[in-house]
Amino acid sequence: MHELADKNKYVAFLFMKISPEYFALGREGIHEVSAGHAREMGKYAKQLTHVVCSGVDARYDQVTMVEADSLEEIHAAATDFRMGAKARYIEIVDIVVGMKAPPRGLAKRA
Repeated sequence: MHELADKNKYVAFLFMKISPEYFALGREGIHEVSAGHAREMGKYAKQLTHVVCSGVDARYDQVTMVEADSLEEIHAAATDFRMGAKARYIEIVDIVVGMKAPPRGLAKRA
């Protein structure tokens, strides 16, 4: 494995669809829901790297990239998200999980 993968060996992309009701909450309502979401998901802050991305595909409103040391951490974070404060408004419609590969030409062969 390369230096970048010494931590966070696994990567997951969570493709999400946001309901119109979420935006109907207005700025204050969204902030309130997001604050609860941040408290709930804060337990993963030291184990996971979380990057929110936006895309141009109408099937998804948000793509969240999560990196972790284990598949179990990714599964736990995704499960807690689906049961958390934003689950009522944001649905995970697809997930892609992969493992970071070593740099080209440097893979260890058994």
